[in-house]
Amino acid sequence: MREKLLGVISAVAVSCAMILVGCSSRKINSSNNVKPPVKTKQEESPYKEYGYNIEASLSKYKNALQNSDTKKVKIYCIGESNTRGEYSSDEVNKSWVGIMKSYLQNKYGNGGEGFISIYEGALPAGTKGRWTLGKGWSVSGASREFISNVGGFGGCFGISNKNTSSATLIFTGTNLDLLYAKAKDGGTATVTIDGKEVGTINCLDESLSFSNKVSYSGLDSITHTLVITPNRAANIFIEGAIASSSKAGIEVDKIAISSKVASYFNTPLTKKIWDVLPEPDLVLISFGINESGRGNSVEDYKSNMIGLVTYWQGRGSNVCLVANQKPADSWTTNWPAYVASMYEIADTYNTGIIDIYKAFYKDYTAAQKAGFFGMTANDYSGGSGTNTAHPSDKGYKYIGEVIYGNLQ
Repeated sequence: MREKLLGVISAVAVSCAMILVGCSSRKINSSNNVKPPVKTKQEESPYKEYGYNIEASLSKYKNALQNSDTKKVKIYCIGESNTRGEYSSDEVNKSWVGIMKSYLQNKYGNGGEGFISIYEGALPAGTKGRWTLGKGWSVSGASREFISNVGGFGGCFGISNKNTSSATLIFTGTNLDLLYAKAKDGGTATVTIDGKEVGTINCLDESLSFSNKVSYSGLDSITHTLVITPNRAANIFIEGAIASSSKAGIEVDKIAISSKVASYFNTPLTKKIWDVLPEPDLVLISFGINESGRGNSVEDYKSNMIGLVTYWQGRGSNVCLVANQKPADSWTTNWPAYVASMYEIADTYNTGIIDIYKAFYKDYTAAQKAGFFGMTANDYSGGSGTNTAHPSDKGYKYIGEVIYGNLQ
């Protein structure tokens, strides 16, 4: 009996030991099966596929972005109607330049409105331009007939034509640089900001000169009204103004006139004018639509683009080409050749490319069906319809996002 009892006790002891081992084993296995936290991987911008040679060619600009909280990062956008934002419902804010600028400033700081060309005063009311020109004023260089730069930082200038009516600018910022030209038939004008006289400008000189500058600072960070009133029947020449809000952050200067081609800005006069202002960190250059539509040779276009690229690189700026979307065949059938020449420039001169041609599916019909193209002439509602070359608000927003996605 005693032997049987010992056998039972022994069996129970073995069973308990096995249970304990099993429990211990389960604890170990349970610990091994706990998955470590998933490391979050930052998603690459889906728009990176439309950028070419970006990191290699834009290193100076990208490095400047890292210090945008302490220094100004300047970007020039040089081009024609697509850069201007023609057929958007608000060229200041809904052009691709406006969209790109908004994204960059939200992330890296707002350095101000940048260059506000007098050209805005020559555009239809639907464009929501910030300049308003009084009776008798005109803008030299705004006409489609000009084929060579007439002068001025933005490629054009406003003329009072010996009228005493005013030119008015609505701007936001704490500082403003007013750019004006001088000539033999120039005169003086009184300048006021928010109704208070802040000085005069003198456009009279024996020799022609551009981008003379007078600066106004210490303004409140609100919207202001600048008024330029000629003092007598003499000519006043206004190129535009550069509005800034900070010594740091992003500033974008738009230099864009409809119907122009690359050769318009690739002149000794243009470069002499640009020489007097500090070089930007980055220059975006976008031409070709007008050259291709007029049947200009790809070789001529490429030569003028190289002239612009090498000028800005010689100034120390990074350069990125923006290849426009393909218009309808009624506009041109040769657009792929122009885009190919941009890639050749990028490879030879180490520029970047942001390929909107590719982003718009390389096909007008597909892009138009997606709502990326514009509407009938002078209808600034931003819908998608019959315009065969210019984007709609939706198209411009997409372009701005693609460009921002590669420049951030």
